[in-house]
Amino acid sequence: MLKNYTEISWLSEPALSFSSSKEALMHISRRNLLYGMGTGAIAGTALPSLAASYCSGLLPSADAGIGRPIRFDRNENPYGPPESAMAAVRENLGRVNRYPDAWHELEAKIAAWHKVKAGLVVLGCGSSEILRMAAGAFLHPGKKLVTAAPSFPLLAFYARDNGAEVVEVPLTHEGAHDLKAMLARCDGSTGLVHICNPNNPTGTLTPRAEIEEFLRKLPANIPVVIDEAYHHYVDPAAPYASFIDRPAEGNRTIVARTFSKIYALAGLRIGYAITSAELAEKLSASWLQFSVNALAIHAASAALEDTEHVRRNAAANAQQRREFVKQAKARGMSAGESQTNFTLLQINRPIDGIMAHFRKSNLLVGPHFPGLDGFLRVSFGKPEEMVEFWRVWDTLPPKA
Repeated sequence: MLKNYTEISWLSEPALSFSSSKEALMHISRRNLLYGMGTGAIAGTALPSLAASYCSGLLPSADAGIGRPIRFDRNENPYGPPESAMAAVRENLGRVNRYPDAWHELEAKIAAWHKVKAGLVVLGCGSSEILRMAAGAFLHPGKKLVTAAPSFPLLAFYARDNGAEVVEVPLTHEGAHDLKAMLARCDGSTGLVHICNPNNPTGTLTPRAEIEEFLRKLPANIPVVIDEAYHHYVDPAAPYASFIDRPAEGNRTIVARTFSKIYALAGLRIGYAITSAELAEKLSASWLQFSVNALAIHAASAALEDTEHVRRNAAANAQQRREFVKQAKARGMSAGESQTNFTLLQINRPIDGIMAHFRKSNLLVGPHFPGLDGFLRVSFGKPEEMVEFWRVWDTLPPKA
């Protein structure tokens, strides 16, 4: 097991420097990234690195078996949404000729659920739109974003699209955000700091106490986005606490959540942020009218209260995490100590060949993250799907 990230080559080996990956990333447009993440491959378009990996891994090869592929590449919830959310969708299908008009009710419900004041909740088309609104509010020419690397790249893409500088600080050897180094890179031009916790694609945590210390030392005028997309999957014993459940002092944090993960509403695209009244107003200035669709609003409203669905799915995911580590160890491999619904598998062979091999069996793995050449991010599926993952893995040809 990767109990200590000092063994991870992408943090310690000069040959796997981020410099070339950064240059490649700067040339991938936000449009191409989102297209690659959400639809079929872009024919005839050579996209660098991460976006190319998303595109190449989307569809099975022509000789693959019929039926939908099994996905281990998007950190989706394989168990599906709660029945209460599905019932809400069915009940409101006949009203899709009307523009959505219930977002204020959902905002109020989320505020009550989290015991915060009304007006502190901002809805978005997934947490992706929350990040876009944050970039629109705080990142423009002359400003910079300070973020970790590797981490969820979408905010960095939005920042570059807006003409802002992006400063990427490598994670620590333990896989946490290097907050001391990030603090050192913050100055008068810093428009926003991004902390993804638990982090994607590593699945690792940055301890709550370290983030609190960072916030105390950070200049008071710099807002911080804390992305808690994988909040519900964290082990209760971990050194973690949500910044919604336990707000930080001051009014600088924008805590992003999504209904895509534990609630399994990824296809409906709905998320939200909880922040201060001042920052909520700034975020909402770049809100896209009707960006949250009516079915998503009703499904999210029903899902929010389904605590049994959350408990059951978190428990099933924890079991699959343990089983994955066990199976990797049985094969002499290491799997990262994840706090999410995915993990990093140390592969020590070219990832593109592994992706192609799995596609032949109608299984999708990947993508190829810049700087993670020796690791494959694997999203956990249902037990029977994980059996199929390891069956196909065991048919990989021997390493050259």
